[in-house]
Amino acid sequence: MKVVRRANLNWKARFFYAFKVVLFIYFVTNLKRVIFSLTLLNFHLVKSQIDTMLGERKHFVDEFSEKIKLAQHELHNKSQNWEELSQKIEQSKTSWLLAGISSALDIRIPLSDRPVNYTAISSDGSQIFPDRHEVLPCYLINISSVVLNYGENGSANLSSDPVLFFKDEDRFAIWEGKKIPANSNIISHKRTLMEFERLLQLASENSDRENIISISDGTLILWSLEGSPADFKKVILEPFLKIMDEFKNRRVPIVGYISYPGSTDVVNALRLGLCPEKVSYCNQCPYTELPKLPCSPIEGLTDRNLFSSLLKEGEMSSVFRSSSKILKSYSDHHIYFFYLNIGAEVARVEIPKWVAEDPDILKLVHTLVYDQAKKGKGYPVVISESHEQAVVRGKDRNFFFDLVKESMVKADFNVSISRKGISKRVPGV
Repeated sequence: MKVVRRANLNWKARFFYAFKVVLFIYFVTNLKRVIFSLTLLNFHLVKSQIDTMLGERKHFVDEFSEKIKLAQHELHNKSQNWEELSQKIEQSKTSWLLAGISSALDIRIPLSDRPVNYTAISSDGSQIFPDRHEVLPCYLINISSVVLNYGENGSANLSSDPVLFFKDEDRFAIWEGKKIPANSNIISHKRTLMEFERLLQLASENSDRENIISISDGTLILWSLEGSPADFKKVILEPFLKIMDEFKNRRVPIVGYISYPGSTDVVNALRLGLCPEKVSYCNQCPYTELPKLPCSPIEGLTDRNLFSSLLKEGEMSSVFRSSSKILKSYSDHHIYFFYLNIGAEVARVEIPKWVAEDPDILKLVHTLVYDQAKKGKGYPVVISESHEQAVVRGKDRNFFFDLVKESMVKADFNVSISRKGISKRVPGV
């Protein structure tokens, strides 16, 4: 009897061992399926939707290619009588931003030789917003300064200056006649103004240098002011325009560099050209009952898509005029723009009116912006360095408020922060 029981035990052990081996083999061969089944997300269903997306994407790519060809054709076609399109743009009323045209649309301007000596300056900003859960409702703005001198006396000067705002005139702003706490929108505008002030300061300090260019990260069009009340708009715009006056007086070009732009000003002008109406009024469009509007065949394209297919590396496009509403307040500093193929991408470069109208300065801007982008491996190196100097990270924010708290304690102030403020510092379980 004992021998039979041992045999039974051996048989069971061998069975369970074999079962485990089969289970292991199954698990290994179906690892991906097992992992999917263990997750909360139904990846089987997601995979089928991905396949559907890729199928539709292929159709989109084919359709996109046709749109590019049509846009190229329209660009060349309208260039022959660009004055006619320019007049139509001036007379029409649309809900789109339309590029102002003052020359043929398909011009491709080659790169000029770079001067031996030149200076690139830039400034960027970052901030720590006020927090009502902290010890004091103060805030900080960090402004960087970068000066890169190239040529015979090459050098680099990089620094940043943090500025603490705690007075009532800093912590509050006049908004529609009312005194309100400075929120993130107001502080961001203040920071932008400080960046341009620093740019002007750097231009002044390096006035003895030859071939100076000031490059700002992003647009020169303060479009976010469009929805602001007149009193606040005045606080930002008046000093900004004085800064622009100084740049013009010093003959130092100021440039806004926009990487991977999503603007459609030029494409919209071509769409207007597709409209059969002599003068277009979009709010009274007579073609709304048609399956497709006459202007829709190139809808969805960006200017970057169009000029990526036209410009060779180093080439810039024609110069166009922006129609942003805020520019009505820019006086003699209306903003123009062109597209530049820097190899890695096509960027939008914004310039004030006086730069657009000076062929020599415009040529210098073209050459130096391209050179800066190549030195930065696809992005202007002076802007990259400026950003690195200005950036305020999360740990810097916590240290800043800890420093404020510690200083207050040492000065015998009663210190308290909200429970929410404490919870931000101490992670939960």
